[in-house]
Amino acid sequence: MVPVYPVLSGEIAKRGIKKKDIASSIGACGKALSNKLAGRSEFTWSQVQTICAEFFPDMTPEELFARADDEKGA
Repeated sequence: MVPVYPVLSGEIAKRGIKKKDIASSIGACGKALSNKLAGRSEFTWSQVQTICAEFFPDMTPEELFARADDEKGA
């Protein structure tokens, strides 16, 4: 299965960040984060900002949350 957010998923793995830590930072459970990463539910702008600020301050929200199904990236 192709991840909906390939950059985000790749950076989480590359940097060794625990998904439970990301979930906790946005006030969500692990299952809710999993649903968001799979595209079954959406990230709120507040959640995007929190994830960027706490875990990926060197990346913009646009590059980190680029969707695999965005045509401009293809």
